[in-house]
Amino acid sequence: MWRDSIGEEAGEIPSDEIGCRRLARAIAVQALYEADLTGHAGYPIAERLAAEAGIGIAPGEFAVWLAETVETNRLTLDEKLKELAPAWPIDQLSPIDRNILRLALAELEHGKDETPQKVIVSEAIELATLFGSEGSKSFVNGVLGAVLA
Repeated sequence: MWRDSIGEEAGEIPSDEIGCRRLARAIAVQALYEADLTGHAGYPIAERLAAEAGIGIAPGEFAVWLAETVETNRLTLDEKLKELAPAWPIDQLSPIDRNILRLALAELEHGKDETPQKVIVSEAIELATLFGSEGSKSFVNGVLGAVLA
């Protein structure tokens, strides 16, 4: 379950903005992963997961916004990923890594607030650590590090 993954006790929602946004990102990644595997739209999945999690209105809206932004801009995000990781075709990336990278790029390029780029990259690396394979953290760090360079 996502709460166990991010270190929250079952039934406990973070009360600080950083914790809520981290939780929203985790929900968005899970929604995008499910959408990627099923072919369904990700933002309704994000709505459902946020509602089931009871994370509140603002974090839930952020999770849905992230999923919708990735879906709306998927082609341009994937083109950017091709530039950043030319040795890795998009369809050969693991679904988790692919969607973590899409999510981070979407937030970096289309973010509405002033979240520092380093924070967005750090959060993506944390998501890769929690949900990805053994090499996911290094891979996501390398790809997104090129964005910050």
